[in-house]
Amino acid sequence: MIKLILQLKGTQIDEFNLEKSMINIGRSKENDIIIDNMAVSRRHAQVELKEGRGYVLRDLRSANGTFLNGVQIDANDHELHDGDVIGIAKFELLVKGLPQPPQAIPKAPAQGDIEGTMIYEIPRRKPGPEPAALPEQKAFHWPVLTGIKGPSKGKEFKITKELTTMGRGLQYDIPVEGWFVSSPHAGIRRHGDRFYISHQGGFFSSTKVNGIQIKKDHILKNKDEIEIGNDTFVFTQSIAETRG
Repeated sequence: MIKLILQLKGTQIDEFNLEKSMINIGRSKENDIIIDNMAVSRRHAQVELKEGRGYVLRDLRSANGTFLNGVQIDANDHELHDGDVIGIAKFELLVKGLPQPPQAIPKAPAQGDIEGTMIYEIPRRKPGPEPAALPEQKAFHWPVLTGIKGPSKGKEFKITKELTTMGRGLQYDIPVEGWFVSSPHAGIRRHGDRFYISHQGGFFSSTKVNGIQIKKDHILKNKDEIEIGNDTFVFTQSIAETRG
């Protein structure tokens, strides 16, 4: 049975059998898979069974985007394979049970073909210069938050998780102090080589990037300043460590 398994922070929430040729995903109740979260659009994404191609995924021009294995997709068809991960806001849909595409088996030549086949020796060419070695891919390096103001001034916090939490208390990855700091207050999530920060605090609290208050997923760029409560941090991710 082909399934989509809904997860949040690695914990399974629900699972859905793909029993229809068209599966709609979104926040509103008319969808087949309902994700009740304000970061999810009313009509967010769609999975469809295409004849001859299997299941495909498309974004429905959602506000915060749809991701396939960490890469944001568009409204075109993107083929799904077993083990793929669909990212929608903070949630993930794990694809399970899709059959692997059959591999073509080479056809053995018939006896008559062998007997009537003439073998030609391919003339040897003079050895040419060896092709240049391809440049090595740079390993992915995680970014760093450095405190530049407040109680965290001078401290460095290396981001090494898919989701890094920030808030009042030592139970969070990056503890933050301040009168209006919530618990939790903000989260930094990785999507591929990019990192997004989301405000998760209450109405009276705020998360600012470069002095501008943000709410939903906001992409972080090198040297952005994040202000929460009494603390200000600098997000550092070398340009050489990211892909455009």
